[in-house]
Amino acid sequence: MSESTVTKPGNPDTNSSSERRRLDRKVHQSAVDWWLAALLAFPIVGAVVIAAYLIAVGRPGDASVMFLTAAGILVVTAIFTVPCRYTLLTDTLSIRCGVICYQVPYDSIRDVRMAWTLRSGPALSLRRVVVKTDRREHILSPVDRERFIRQLNARISA
Repeated sequence: MSESTVTKPGNPDTNSSSERRRLDRKVHQSAVDWWLAALLAFPIVGAVVIAAYLIAVGRPGDASVMFLTAAGILVVTAIFTVPCRYTLLTDTLSIRCGVICYQVPYDSIRDVRMAWTLRSGPALSLRRVVVKTDRREHILSPVDRERFIRQLNARISA
């Protein structure tokens, strides 16, 4: 189904601002390091393996607790990691990692640079980009760092 814009009669610019904002949006997904994905999956897989063992030795009640534990770990991990993306809007960089969301106005950004850091941030890879503002540094890990930095710098200087 195609998307269309509806404007009210007599007011042709009703949705033009929101339409421009939607068309001007550039979304960059977070890169994901294999070892970090394995680290996040390990407790879930471990709980399922233990549950399978418990079923094999005739303890289905304990196995159900382990399956529920695995499901709980999966839900909590997903809440804080999915989606992990960085969206360049008309006047703001939107950073989202699960339920964590930051809006960084372009005029508050002082520096953007590539980095390899262990510092915590909404990033699922160690190949990172540091976005420094007046108040803090945001640690990001877009898949294509060079393209992300190029597009972000173009918006900052505009």
